[in-house]
Amino acid sequence: MNGVTPQFEEELKAFEARKPELLSVAEGKFAVFKGVEYLGVFDSPAAAYDAAVSKFGDVSFLVKQVRKVERIEQAPALSLGLLNACP
Repeated sequence: MNGVTPQFEEELKAFEARKPELLSVAEGKFAVFKGVEYLGVFDSPAAAYDAAVSKFGDVSFLVKQVRKVERIEQAPALSLGLLNACP
């Protein structure tokens, strides 16, 4: 990738490395990572966000739900191009 690191690659690797432990103690909760630094798990995405902003400030960080199986979010209107459809 020409030396360019995609956003959150480091955080996602740190999450995956810690995922077995997180699943055993915090499945369904929301984990926060900034780089390889793990902040903790929280009951809601809002609580995770608030804690991350308090700790890291107004910068990028990852809030990810701890799940055994990833849920793929889809927006059919987007993928089918229906948002720009004219009646």
